[in-house]
Amino acid sequence: MTTTSRMGNGLAFSPEKDLAMFADMARRGQHLNGVAKLGHGWSFVDGAPEEAVFDLAYESNASSDYFDIFHAAGWAPVLSLGDAHIFKAAPGTAPIHTGTDSRRDELTRNRDRYLRYSAIALAAFLLVNLGTHTGSWNEWLELVLLVVFVMPVAYTIVPLVGYWRHLNKLNHSS
Repeated sequence: MTTTSRMGNGLAFSPEKDLAMFADMARRGQHLNGVAKLGHGWSFVDGAPEEAVFDLAYESNASSDYFDIFHAAGWAPVLSLGDAHIFKAAPGTAPIHTGTDSRRDELTRNRDRYLRYSAIALAAFLLVNLGTHTGSWNEWLELVLLVVFVMPVAYTIVPLVGYWRHLNKLNHSS
């Protein structure tokens, strides 16, 4: 079984592009099965070609009942990453988000969560930065600490900006 990796666009920034890529890959007989190594993209395995559409929903406490609701509506779970759940269905199946209210609520929850994550990551980075400038540290240790603490800032602020952008776009189109 061959595994293929493809770079993603980011579910927070361009989920529609990643969902379209999943459908295209399924048509080619490549099925989404996880996140690529180092978390930068998607992993696909060989299989029979299929026509499918993909959609995304967020739920932090997804129970079996949650997935049963989607299954009853024609959506099969493909992959869950934390509170992000990717589903597939036959073309023509009613979309997961039939109105803007559920999508707006989902985006607001994600924006607020990443706002908290970003604030914590930024505070930790600033404290480490302050500590390295006020104390006498080995400069290699300072560099390592700054790199280690800047990564969570990037990995929380980038999704925050994406969710905020999508929420503003949704609010202005309503």
